[in-house]
Amino acid sequence: MKNFIFFRTDRLGDFLIITNIIKALKEKYPKSKITVVASQLNYLFIKKYKIIDRVILYNKNYNFLKKIQIFKIINDRNYDASFSVDGKSFSNLCTFFLKSKLKLGLIYKSKIFGFPFYKPNFFFKIIFKYYETFTSKDYLNKKEHLPTKLINLSNKLSLKIKTTDKYYYKPSINEKKFKQEFRKFIKRKFILIHLDEKWLDINGIKESLYEELVIFQKKIKSKIIITSFNNSFDYFVIFKNILKKKKNKNILLCENKSLEVMERMINYSKFALSCHSGYLVQICGTNKSKIIDIINKKDFIWYSCWLPKNTFHKFVFKSNEREKFAIKKILLDVFKIIKP
Repeated sequence: MKNFIFFRTDRLGDFLIITNIIKALKEKYPKSKITVVASQLNYLFIKKYKIIDRVILYNKNYNFLKKIQIFKIINDRNYDASFSVDGKSFSNLCTFFLKSKLKLGLIYKSKIFGFPFYKPNFFFKIIFKYYETFTSKDYLNKKEHLPTKLINLSNKLSLKIKTTDKYYYKPSINEKKFKQEFRKFIKRKFILIHLDEKWLDINGIKESLYEELVIFQKKIKSKIIITSFNNSFDYFVIFKNILKKKKNKNILLCENKSLEVMERMINYSKFALSCHSGYLVQICGTNKSKIIDIINKKDFIWYSCWLPKNTFHKFVFKSNEREKFAIKKILLDVFKIIKP
């Protein structure tokens, strides 16, 4: 029986990028055991995957003794291959001592005095049999497609994954019950808009979000589902109160839904719109939904490194080098992409 371990102590979207690798491993080695070292941000989500046999929670805020305990749990068995791909010091340190036949890693690259520098530069050629490099955000000057780099690593195990392959995600949800609850919106092919903290720097978001969404909804001739999770920012509270008062039947607010329900909403949407929600973007790579990503222009190269290659994806800017854009302009640019 083969054992594999993945270090993914970051976010949901980061984990989703490697689910096709995990699925391919399970298909090639059905009796294998797969361990994932997770963060508090993705631990509960990863535990729902039936093809993952063990999930180990790691929190960078653990005290020293707790970290030693986690380290011992991780190193309690021999592995056939390990994937340290989150760029975290703890993950790389564990990999250094790991009893693994094949160690694969992702090295995050930055610069010192204009020259490439690998942190810490003495580690990686000793640790990893094979590795890919990925430039850190502050030093990136051209697009590097991260999913491709991860697939290149996985193919060292002859998994033969392609960059255009669908990401793997199987929701544990009652499809019939979901369709009954959202049948009116599903039939009309709604637009999904996810609101979070990344909308805060948009001009006029607090004062005119509701009014501009009403105008936008009439222009696109489709209903809108607004999703959000634990959102207590002023702009959202104001929007929610106005929406409740107006009783607008063309805009439905769905707060704090499970990730499984979110995935189904994204799947049935005509377009999914967010200020680069990593989970939403990568789920669109799962079911080939259409995604519009609202970002700052200065982040264009960085976010281009993460986008799925197997779905329709467009960027819309919320700022340039000189100014932040108003919500009215942003929605107008979105409309140019999705106009009926």
